[in-house]
Amino acid sequence: MTEYKSRAERRQAKQKDNDKQPKGKKGNKKGLFKRIVLIIFLVILFLVLAGVITVFAVIKQAPSLDPKLLKDPMSTTIYDKNGHKIDTVYSQQNRTYAPINKIPEVVQDAFISTEDNRFYKHFGIDPYRIGGAVVANITHGFGSEGGSTLDQQVIKNSLLTPKKTLTRKVQEAYLAIKLDQKYSKKQILEMYLNKIYLGEQAYGVGTAAKVYFGKNVKDLTLPEAAMLASLPKAPSYYDPLANPKAAKQREDLVLDTMAKNHYITQAQADKAKQVSIKEMTKDHKGLKTPKRKYTAYINYVYNELVNKKKVISKDEFYQGGLKIYTNLDPKAQQRVQDVLNNDGNFPGVKKNFQAGTALIDTKTGAIEAIGGGRHYQDGINWATSTDNAVGSTAKPIMDYGPAVEYENWSTAHRVVDEPYKYSNGHTLENWDGQYKGPMTIRDALAQSRNIPAVKTLHQLMGDLGQSKIKDFTNNLGFNFKNIYESYAIGSFTASPLQMAGAYAAFGNNGVYNEPYAVKSIEFPDGHTIDLDHKEHVAMHDYTAYMITDMLKSVIHDPQGTGRDANLPGVPVAGKTGSTNIPDDYARQHGISSYDQLHGDLDSWFVGYTTDLTMAVWTGYTPSNESDSGSFLPVSEQHYSQDIFKYVMEDLASPNTPDFKKPNSVVESDGELYVRGHQSDNVVAPKHDNQKEKKKQDQTQSSSSDQSSTDNNSSDSQNSSQNDDKAKQDNQNKQDQQDKNKKQDQQDKKDQQNKDNQNNDQNSGQNNDNSQNQGSQNNQDQGNDQKDNGKNNQGGQNDQGSQGQNNDNGNQNQGDQNNQGNTGNTGGQGNQDNSGNQDNQNDQNNTGHSGDQGNQGNNNPDKNNNGNNNGKPANSNENKGNTNSNSGDNQNKDNQPSQGN
Repeated sequence: MTEYKSRAERRQAKQKDNDKQPKGKKGNKKGLFKRIVLIIFLVILFLVLAGVITVFAVIKQAPSLDPKLLKDPMSTTIYDKNGHKIDTVYSQQNRTYAPINKIPEVVQDAFISTEDNRFYKHFGIDPYRIGGAVVANITHGFGSEGGSTLDQQVIKNSLLTPKKTLTRKVQEAYLAIKLDQKYSKKQILEMYLNKIYLGEQAYGVGTAAKVYFGKNVKDLTLPEAAMLASLPKAPSYYDPLANPKAAKQREDLVLDTMAKNHYITQAQADKAKQVSIKEMTKDHKGLKTPKRKYTAYINYVYNELVNKKKVISKDEFYQGGLKIYTNLDPKAQQRVQDVLNNDGNFPGVKKNFQAGTALIDTKTGAIEAIGGGRHYQDGINWATSTDNAVGSTAKPIMDYGPAVEYENWSTAHRVVDEPYKYSNGHTLENWDGQYKGPMTIRDALAQSRNIPAVKTLHQLMGDLGQSKIKDFTNNLGFNFKNIYESYAIGSFTASPLQMAGAYAAFGNNGVYNEPYAVKSIEFPDGHTIDLDHKEHVAMHDYTAYMITDMLKSVIHDPQGTGRDANLPGVPVAGKTGSTNIPDDYARQHGISSYDQLHGDLDSWFVGYTTDLTMAVWTGYTPSNESDSGSFLPVSEQHYSQDIFKYVMEDLASPNTPDFKKPNSVVESDGELYVRGHQSDNVVAPKHDNQKEKKKQDQTQSSSSDQSSTDNNSSDSQNSSQNDDKAKQDNQNKQDQQDKNKKQDQQDKKDQQNKDNQNNDQNSGQNNDNSQNQGSQNNQDQGNDQKDNGKNNQGGQNDQGSQGQNNDNGNQNQGDQNNQGNTGNTGGQGNQDNSGNQDNQNDQNNTGHSGDQGNQGNNNPDKNNNGNNNGKPANSNENKGNTNSNSGDNQNKDNQPSQGN
């Protein structure tokens, strides 16, 4: 039976049960919550205190209110490699300062309404506007609206960097409050209106009024005021001269804003909108471009920082108050400018003849000098322009560099120079229309033969595919998506700066450094950015050294194409290059077939020492004037080498160290081998599309000798005259097997035969009868006279007996490298400095300019006395031969084309 309990007893029992429960559980929950709240409060308090301390520390580092800086725009300063000031970006001569009492109210109202409508109500910063900006950034995305007042903009443009950082914003707000306390609103507005950048290099409303409207600021109308007030948001985009449509839309928005803020009526706004941009800007005046000492270099600095690396904005460059420390070498830059600006260095050229040069440190890639052009002031910088095909300067990059790198070819590796076609059937030719049979890649590169280069690339692409070739070239600063056959001889385009960077890697043991101009940037608040550049190993050290050694032969070999660039006593390597004249270009410019055959569009030289690397481009720029030039004749094709020589001989130290041979390279009999691959002595196989090739025309009487060459000796089947020459010149390693095939262009052969018939009676003398007969058009191209005028000793060579003149240019000559010697023919044996001995069998007619080397007419005007004005330093060094081109056929559409 259940015991009955009263209500009071039940309450007592329940209380006893509660008393039996563990004590403190509920109390513990309340205690834990209190502790969490306390911890959060302490954390917040700590963060607030830390923030306050940080803010005070930032404020303490803020600059003072310098009255001069508040009044004048901040000027960016450029420094050279030695830390010396070379120029400032801002030019005071283009600034028109306008006192506030000369600035119309309508102009003041337009800017206040657009930029800071509560200007007269806040104390330097505007809490209401800051709150609105925060809400706008949350709802419409970060950056959709700014909270800066005119006071803050004055501070930013006068004392601080434009970069958006928390430190700058704290200092900006603090200094804006101080500015508002120290100066009146009208004084602050005057500072703002005279400091703000409004595009077209115009600082302040006074300058902008003249630039855009050609009038004084006091005469500005409402629509003109609205136009100026529309510019600070984006000066370039809303430029009425460059983008009138966008400018008009922005101007109309400013007018509506002025009406909304009750500065004008809506009727006034609508009336102002009727005025067109064209009407407003009809009297605009451009600012005079300030003359700078080193304009081309400074323009490149701007391009590197603003466009390429994007480390600063355009506004920061022009009005950021930066200190930019560069790699500019003032001596080198001045020398480059002196050489390019000295018209005496380029006799005979038309006024649109141009040149671009880039000089960099071989070891680091630091850009020491930039030659933007002849008499450069502004415009196209030809040192950085990528509009011109590179010609034979591509061969170390596209062909022989990868061959050594991946296939371990030696400098003695042989490739057959023979009739050849591209895979699409287009005929490929050398610059002289001749073929030299088996030859080493050293000789092929030195003499700039097109066919061995293309055959090399063909074999590499067959063995390796495109990927390896792209890897090699892209490691040298290029970005090829595809490799085309014509790239072997330089149908692609590049700038002198790119080419200098690529070649410097060969001189730097295979390490590539991206060329760079700027070392560091210091901002007004004191913080610094150090600029870095790309640096990586681009190839094995053996590749770099072996290519360099072959490129030395370009300059020092008697048949090398770059002998005009030689620096006596200084180890130097380099390569010539040129591009031929396409048929359509010749028709468009009315160029004769003769000039098309012998002329070039571009002429290059890229050379380097262990210290400096320099690339030079020369050519004619487009022009519609009647007296302008359109191509480089033979007499102007050596100027690229001249520029290199004139600059480098003034800068290169006579103690410049030679290139050091690495342990990975083995030398044998004057040739270089990759260690472990010394057996490389094979002749590169013929390409399949050569199977149908037949033997040469019967006029090539010595062609049968070309297959009998030995890899390590001179041609054993040369005549006794060649033996005498070999002994005299100690050139045992030279390949004398080339009997020079006498195949000439058909359109010139008839003239040659006619000239030879007239001189048949002199068959016992030197075959170059034009030297005695004064024949200016004896186009005996079969002689490949690469070294005429260089090794001629007045009849001591060739012994006056060089076979018989067969009246058809078919001459069995003993020594093809000394055709300037006519034996005992009236003292004309020494042709080196004559300049008037009928030009060495009229070398102006020796076929197209395929890196022909020094074969043109001796130009007596070429040798100018060297001085500080950029003239050649070696006034006594006569250069009897001037044709220094690499007439490689270039196809700018990346299609195989014919190299002449």
